[in-house]
Amino acid sequence: MAIFDSSGRLAECSAEFAQLLGAQPQKLLGRAYEELSLSSGSSALSLVRQAQETGKAASQELTVGQALLRVIAQPLLAREGGAPRVAVTLAALEQAPVPQEQMQWLETEFARFRSLFEHLPLIVWTVRPNGAPDYHNQFWYAFTGLPEGPIDPDSWRQIIHPEDLPKLIQNWTHSLATGEPYEMECRYRRHDGAWIWHRIRNLPVRDAEGRIVSWLGCSIDIQESRAAVEQAKEEQRKSEQVRAALDTFFDAVPAGMALFDDQLRYMRINRSLAEINGLSVEAHIGHTTRELFPELNPHPEGLLRQVLSTGKTVVFESTGKTPASDDELTWMACTAPVRAPDGHHLGVATVILDISYRKRAEAERDRLIAALERSNRELDQFAYVASHDLKAPLRGITNLAQWIGDDLQEVMTDETRKQLRMLMGRAHRMEALINGILDYSRAGRVREHPENVDVGVLLTETIEMLSPTPPASIQVESQMPVLHSERVPLQQIFLNLLSNALKHSMRPDALVRVSCTETGDGWEFSVADNGPGIPAEYHERIWGIFQTLRARDEVEGTGIGLSVVKKIVEARGGAVRVESAAGQGATFFFTWPKSAPKK
Repeated sequence: MAIFDSSGRLAECSAEFAQLLGAQPQKLLGRAYEELSLSSGSSALSLVRQAQETGKAASQELTVGQALLRVIAQPLLAREGGAPRVAVTLAALEQAPVPQEQMQWLETEFARFRSLFEHLPLIVWTVRPNGAPDYHNQFWYAFTGLPEGPIDPDSWRQIIHPEDLPKLIQNWTHSLATGEPYEMECRYRRHDGAWIWHRIRNLPVRDAEGRIVSWLGCSIDIQESRAAVEQAKEEQRKSEQVRAALDTFFDAVPAGMALFDDQLRYMRINRSLAEINGLSVEAHIGHTTRELFPELNPHPEGLLRQVLSTGKTVVFESTGKTPASDDELTWMACTAPVRAPDGHHLGVATVILDISYRKRAEAERDRLIAALERSNRELDQFAYVASHDLKAPLRGITNLAQWIGDDLQEVMTDETRKQLRMLMGRAHRMEALINGILDYSRAGRVREHPENVDVGVLLTETIEMLSPTPPASIQVESQMPVLHSERVPLQQIFLNLLSNALKHSMRPDALVRVSCTETGDGWEFSVADNGPGIPAEYHERIWGIFQTLRARDEVEGTGIGLSVVKKIVEARGGAVRVESAAGQGATFFFTWPKSAPKK
């Protein structure tokens, strides 16, 4: 007998093997099978190679010297992934009875192989031709925890997972019937109760005539490798899900998107960008932007190259025509580098928006703003001229009425004096109305430079301007803040609210109270009076222009003051409101920012 390693070279041999070849054992070791006199010299595979590649025993008869020999090559159990070693037996066809010494040597060789099986880090067993197990190595008992001793023919069944047992029995039954080996994966129950995946191989061992004399089986723990495979499959599944989601997003996003390789050729483009460009997706792939759209200005190819070389994101606008439109369009593009894990640049990614409509809208907005500013200037000029031209005759009427009253003081009747007073009052009311209209037209539109305004000082000045006649009074009830604000509009609000409160209180002891509370980024001011109050159905109406609750002959007023207040406050982002009920006075509220808002 002799053992050839996985490369087909003689690893060890018996003296009888060497003797049959007419050489010393030491001179044969390390030589390839083809170098021995056993080779037939034909181009066919040697028996060792044949046994390794087929996994089955191979044999032939040949003459070596004067001896007619049968050569049998039997593959041995191999570790995972390697070529098996091969045992080669030389048997003389005409032999004398085996000497006792040779039998002892065979028993010794058998013990050596048994020792090898006992120390292998995998489960090994042998089974008789009838299917009865007759040997398990120590690794079997250590793994399963089964007691050593006489082998129970059915003990292996309790070790196999119930879900895998039918398939294993089917394979084993088929092998017993056909003599074919089998290989499969199944779960073994470990001594601690855990189910561990193993790969099983069961091979027939045949004699020189090809009869099965035994079955040799082994199983190796593949739990970690299987878990790694399952993890890899799970990661691949998740990766495919992410890729599918990205693909869906890429095609569904309403913005144009494209990927370029390191030569700035289209690698991928979504439908939105293809529609913007007026070309099919396929027509883009493999081409550069300069090849497809040479008239863009500025042309994006230089900027794409800049992104690729510097690794910095670039945002730019480009104009031009595409097959999709004869009009000149404008696009905004955000371009960023695509990096590999090691940091080098693979290409460029671009997101593109068609901003042609926005550009046209911006141009139209600028045109309308310019027209509005021109209209406002013309309106201011018209209002100034109109007010001047209207006030001049009103002043003449007032002066004439005054002169007539002075000249005819002695002869006028009481009714005439009343009518004359009404004439002068209507003229004054008309002049106040003209001033109110001017104030309303400018409210919220004319802005001043903001400054630090001490509201307490501002109220003191306003109260002095109004000079309420005792016992009427105005009280500031809380500490007033200092604002960074426009001074005149704020003073105009307080003038209107305080004068309204005094005017409409309808009582000589009118009491007006001013207070404020902080509200986050602003202040809420309130002006409360002890007048007759305002019914709830008029709370919205009073803020309209020319709206008064009493006849103008009863209370002098234009009905513009509160509408001016509302317009000024809302132009600064504030709000106005009123709380009142009939007979319970009224409180007017308005909010004002702590600092002047940006224009």
